[in-house]
Amino acid sequence: MQGPRAETSVRSDRTGQLLLIGGGLLAFTMLGWTGLVVPSLIREIQRDLVVNDADMGIAYGVFTAMFLAGCLLTGWATSRTGRRPLLLGALTVMFLGTVAALVPSWPVFIAAGALRGLGSGMLEVGIQGLFLAAFTGALQGRAINSVHFTYSLGAVIAPIAMAALVGLGIVWTDAMALAAIPIAIAGVMLALAPIEGAPTRSAGPSVRLRVTIPLVTAGLAIACYVAAEVGVSSWLVRFLADVDLALAASALTLFWVALAASRLVVARFGHRVPPETLVMAGFLVATVSLIAAVVVPSIPASIALFTATGFALGPVYPGIILVGGRISTTHKDAVTSLLASAGVAGAVVYPPLMGAISLGAGLGVAIGGAGLLCAVGAIFVAVAVRRLAPAPD
Repeated sequence: MQGPRAETSVRSDRTGQLLLIGGGLLAFTMLGWTGLVVPSLIREIQRDLVVNDADMGIAYGVFTAMFLAGCLLTGWATSRTGRRPLLLGALTVMFLGTVAALVPSWPVFIAAGALRGLGSGMLEVGIQGLFLAAFTGALQGRAINSVHFTYSLGAVIAPIAMAALVGLGIVWTDAMALAAIPIAIAGVMLALAPIEGAPTRSAGPSVRLRVTIPLVTAGLAIACYVAAEVGVSSWLVRFLADVDLALAASALTLFWVALAASRLVVARFGHRVPPETLVMAGFLVATVSLIAAVVVPSIPASIALFTATGFALGPVYPGIILVGGRISTTHKDAVTSLLASAGVAGAVVYPPLMGAISLGAGLGVAIGGAGLLCAVGAIFVAVAVRRLAPAPD
């Protein structure tokens, strides 16, 4: 009798692991999708809702603010509620914010964006914390890089899918709401998956997360990364204003395709190299390629260098998260929350500042500044790792 029971248990465990991995990766794909879907549909949104660029700036600001709130909420609440309720809550909030797109009203659009931002921030921290807890050693690095590959995949697919659906005559509200289907599927998978992380209400001052030099410098490093990545994504098409719009948009797509491909390669082979080495190398290559992309006189060469930047940046964010996993063995969700929040802060500060720099010194200088931020990020990672204990085998 023990044999059949053991076999059933193994099968059950394997099914549960597949549900956890599949649900987590699908959720993070939709996180990447959600971040790019509104910029992809901005022309249709402005036309049908009769709003201008300033209005859209407010919408982006609401989304980002709620994203930050979601990051902070999840890091604070995971130990109190358990991981499963927060993940399912995040997907439910994202589902509601996505379905609300069916109502063509500007106030509803703003409210829906707030829901999508909150759910996105919760998933940003929750899924990474889930995979950090579920895997160890080399498998942990592969898992985190796979998670961020799916984010890049969602970011690549969203503009292409939205353009195709709108081109087929589908109303943008319907096209946007279709994302509710995979979000719901991810929720069902995670509801059935075996997720560890029960509430722990006994945490007291003696076990609170301490603010240390590795934590601060890792946070500054991830802020530099997100500032550079979002800065390039936000201003690349504008930087290539002298070329055809289709070519400029293709350059942005290549940037994200390269970033996704890099994460896929690192997920497969990256366990052979310490994550901090990949992070610092990626930062430094991105510094050189970004500055070169600005000063090179050839448009094809510039686009190739922006593509190289995307490939170089691929392992940086997940690598910093892996370094963060060594900062505290008992507060992985809190560390991930703080790092993700620091990244959002980088997105809030530098990309808007690039517009002001463009009016003065020029957009090339602003993009070159993003390259310098990558160099600074490499220094911060070096400081963080130097103050950490050696990585576990």
